[in-house]
Amino acid sequence: MGVLGNIRSWFAKRDYNSAQFGRRSRSYIAKNTSANAEIGKALGTLRDRSRDFVRNSWAGQRILDVMVSHAIGTGIMTVPNTGSDVLDNKYRLLREEWEASSDVEDVLDYGAQQALLCRSMFEGGDSLLRLIPRRLSDSPRVLPFRLQGLEGDQIDATRDSIFGAAGETSSVRLGIKIGDFGVREGVYLWKNHPGEMVVGNIEASVLVDWNDICHLYRPLRLGQLRGVPLFAPILLTAKELQDLMEAAIVQQRTQSSYAGFLKRAPGGQNVLATKKDEKGDKITRIEPGMIQDIGDAEIVFPSGSTQSVFGESYKAGLRAMAAGAGITYDQLTGDLTQANYSSLRAGKIEFRRMIEQFQWSCFVPMVCRKVDRKFEDLAILADRLPRLEGGYPVDHIMPGIEPIDPLKDLQADMLAVRSGRTSPQEFISAWGRDWRKVVKDFDAFFKFADANNVPLDIDPRRPAGGVAPSGSTDGETDASTKAKENADE
Repeated sequence: MGVLGNIRSWFAKRDYNSAQFGRRSRSYIAKNTSANAEIGKALGTLRDRSRDFVRNSWAGQRILDVMVSHAIGTGIMTVPNTGSDVLDNKYRLLREEWEASSDVEDVLDYGAQQALLCRSMFEGGDSLLRLIPRRLSDSPRVLPFRLQGLEGDQIDATRDSIFGAAGETSSVRLGIKIGDFGVREGVYLWKNHPGEMVVGNIEASVLVDWNDICHLYRPLRLGQLRGVPLFAPILLTAKELQDLMEAAIVQQRTQSSYAGFLKRAPGGQNVLATKKDEKGDKITRIEPGMIQDIGDAEIVFPSGSTQSVFGESYKAGLRAMAAGAGITYDQLTGDLTQANYSSLRAGKIEFRRMIEQFQWSCFVPMVCRKVDRKFEDLAILADRLPRLEGGYPVDHIMPGIEPIDPLKDLQADMLAVRSGRTSPQEFISAWGRDWRKVVKDFDAFFKFADANNVPLDIDPRRPAGGVAPSGSTDGETDASTKAKENADE
């Protein structure tokens, strides 16, 4: 064979079976392209098919509803944490006032914009939130700052060059202008949605500075600039399942019709009356309950098929779809026939981990923090907040998680707090609440109840099921009880 032949033979033998070339691996089609090269060719088609799946399939709508309701809920809260009650309260009031009118279209509030932005990202691969400062005269009462939600279609993907023009140090890839080390510098946006029927010439896209835009997508590979729809891995399975369902329905409808077939010699006369359909073709109908004398002709009725694996195949397909979308089977279908507390809890733990990863790894850094910084800068410029050295620190509170078994889960959470695994602040925030506001509400409520001499069994200062004198604590209650017992003796 020779030395060169031995070298080639040695390299051809690979240590990994999956890397070998042969009969078993003949169907593998794999390329060494980058994430952007793959997305650039497929994004448009994936986005169109994903939206068609959502429009025309209950499963698509259901998956989106589940993902958005858990990831965003009614909105991710931004709570100030400056250490000063006065500054925190001032920031909070200004923020609440602005969030109620944050939409530049005057349709949604900030929480609803978050939900729609997230939904658009899951469905289309990526979405945008444009940060739009307004003039003070246009917004004399509310902070002059608005948000505009955009679909990823409005990124001009035709702006694509590996190297920048002469004299430039940046390049443009899939509509994103990038500098050294992949630093984003801006996004080329169409003025109108490219799918909108616009009369007249289409205006050229314009470059929007990166600091004025929030680009939301889920990075799956290093260096990835655009996102892919959530349904990309399951679209083929979803289409085949939909076809399977339609075929099963047609089969059942056909068998329920109890059709008959008339046999006669070639050229023989049709003994049944014929009619014409909408196209003018002759057809023969057998009406329910009709008895027709067909003379010497013969009529045959087929026997319906009774064996079908539709049910198991359909369930297996739904399980695969749910796993591919990142949700559980019961969340997709609502089928709880074989579920119990342990199985539900085990499934929800994995799901909540995935949701938590998306919230803190994607939505908060890509959207919330950029909006918070812009809000703070414009509030200070508009003299609505005093300048603070180090800025205004904020906390983000995620939507609350409903327990599967409220009593068991709550007892476990309380033990976690008492053992030091979780702080009281984290415990309250896990229910989607601002712990400072909860504590203040408790204080105000019990002060009012004590002042009006209204003892309530929900008072955590009193023994469970017991009633203590108004305005007293557990220690005071025990002391007064012992004093009374001593006096009786």
